[in-house]
Amino acid sequence: MKKVIKNYLAKLQENDKKGFSLVELIIVMAIMAILVGVVASQVLPYMDKSRQSKDQQVLSSICTDLVSATAQSGKDLKEVNEQDISATGWGSGSGDADWATVETIYAGLQTSGQLVAYNKLGLKSKEAKKKTAVKFDYDATTGEISVYLDGHKDEDADSSKYIVYSSSK
Repeated sequence: MKKVIKNYLAKLQENDKKGFSLVELIIVMAIMAILVGVVASQVLPYMDKSRQSKDQQVLSSICTDLVSATAQSGKDLKEVNEQDISATGWGSGSGDADWATVETIYAGLQTSGQLVAYNKLGLKSKEAKKKTAVKFDYDATTGEISVYLDGHKDEDADSSKYIVYSSSK
């Protein structure tokens, strides 16, 4: 009988050792946290580049549609500087009937049938989100169109990410 009790107690002690201790679990969680931190630091720059690439693609699409609209209008257009394209009525608001025609054609070229809103762009900084417009310039002598985000007209490195030209510069 004594032998049976000893065997029973030995089996109970074996069963108690089948789990992880709290210290072991904390160590594993700490290692996982360190790995997540390393991976996140490697992935975040690519997310920013992806966001910028998407914004450049949207601006390029706007520029292509503007070039097409100016070509389809067949009008001899006047030079335009810092025209806000994200608001409706930019052609008629300028008092120029030729640009009003371009705006009508441009709006028809947009896939949604509406002008592209600035909030569709992926800018993440608070300063950038305060800016409310996508603007464009038209050079009447060369026919070049540049589309840019409000506040990014300068040629510095940060602004150049948010400027698209209709022809190579």
